[in-house]
Amino acid sequence: MKKRKLLGQNGITLVEIIIVIAIIGILASTSVMMIGHLHYANTQKVVRTLDSSLDALRTMAQHGCQAIAVYIRLLCLIYKDNGYYTRVLSDNLGSFDDTKLTSDGTKLCNNTIKIRKDSSTGEELTEPGAGGTFIKIAYKKTAFYDDCTNVNAIYIDGVPAYTIRLVKDTGRHFTEQ
Repeated sequence: MKKRKLLGQNGITLVEIIIVIAIIGILASTSVMMIGHLHYANTQKVVRTLDSSLDALRTMAQHGCQAIAVYIRLLCLIYKDNGYYTRVLSDNLGSFDDTKLTSDGTKLCNNTIKIRKDSSTGEELTEPGAGGTFIKIAYKKTAFYDDCTNVNAIYIDGVPAYTIRLVKDTGRHFTEQ
């Protein structure tokens, strides 16, 4: 018997379907890995920025910038407009209020990374204003100014999680993973 080929009967073979599914799987796994690397890079950037801000703040305080006791160098870390911001203030802390907490500072990251006070279960930063939560770190000469510093550590909940611990007596800080 002769096999007849019908005109217009073109189709996709099972092998072609398997090859397409394999290619889609490879692309999907690559994109998932890239997203993981982006989260890792964002977390690293936040830690580096906070670390360098604290170093700069400590150096300014040690070298007598605004050395009058009432005026203290202050690092504020806030959550505003779906992102976290840091800002160095040189202000009279007696008149400090939530109006100084604006998104004028350096943007650390968006809300894919969570920043909390003191621990992984600690209070998460919220919008400033009525009842808002923010981090305030102040230096007075070579140590943290306890009356104005409202944290012992900054917890960065990213990939991986980091904690920046503040040593109040010495004015130093260190980062741990």
